[in-house]
Amino acid sequence: MIAVTLRRLAVGLAAMVLLAACSPSVSPTPTGTPTERPSPTETAAGSTARDATPLPSVAPTATPSGCQAGNRVPAGAQQTFTTIPDAGHGVALTLDMGGRLDPGIDILNLLIANQVCVTIFPTGAMAQTAEGQGVMALVKAHPELFEIGNHTMHHCDLVLGGGGSPTTAPCAGVTPPADFIRTELADAGSILARLSGQQPVPYWRPPYGSVNQAVRDAAASAGYTKTFMWDIDTIDWKPIGDGGPTAEQIASKVVRNAQDGSIVLMHLGGYETLDALRIMVPELRDRGFLLTSLSDLLN
Repeated sequence: MIAVTLRRLAVGLAAMVLLAACSPSVSPTPTGTPTERPSPTETAAGSTARDATPLPSVAPTATPSGCQAGNRVPAGAQQTFTTIPDAGHGVALTLDMGGRLDPGIDILNLLIANQVCVTIFPTGAMAQTAEGQGVMALVKAHPELFEIGNHTMHHCDLVLGGGGSPTTAPCAGVTPPADFIRTELADAGSILARLSGQQPVPYWRPPYGSVNQAVRDAAASAGYTKTFMWDIDTIDWKPIGDGGPTAEQIASKVVRNAQDGSIVLMHLGGYETLDALRIMVPELRDRGFLLTSLSDLLN
């Protein structure tokens, strides 16, 4: 009996060894290791962004972003804003796009990486350039952060005539009539809507800040009843070599002068704007400001 029992045990053990040998080997996936490595933030042209490094961490008391771009107000009556009254403890960072665009995509990638909400005023002409289309593609991909206003088609001075970018041809001559102003806004609006996925109406900003009541009336007749000026001008369009401000001076000016409902004027082609944003964003948040869209402040 003992011999029989031992023989049965030996057979059973051999079967178990054979089964183990035939089973497929499975290596456990380490905890927290993704099956696919996420790709870095890319520009619309497919190149990896150079300047999307997150900004320094802010104090625990700083207000988070939490903005909602694109919730624009109805056209309603004509209004011109240099600040947004009764806006709460918020500041609107705004970026014009009417000329030089070299750092534009890097600026937007920085804002995306740090969840900073802004309002952008492009011209139709610059939106159609290769780099402008890259900017518009990022705007379209992030409607939760970026909203669009109209900066006209050719960046003409609508009060005095002249000006213009990248060409001065349509702007030469006498004071632009109402029909010219309406066409400048309508042509740009169609381009901006197609490239960004947003209708810019009723937000607009006059080139050079050159505006009077006749210009506002013409813009309103094209649906653009909300004219946005500013209370803090960074003068970031001027290079340091020509007497323009450094990044530290831009950031200091904005942080020192910001108040509830401030509208800050910057440019996607600003020479020191990218580095200035790296400084001012955490400092404004340290002061408890919500960095948000014009729409959020108006709402």
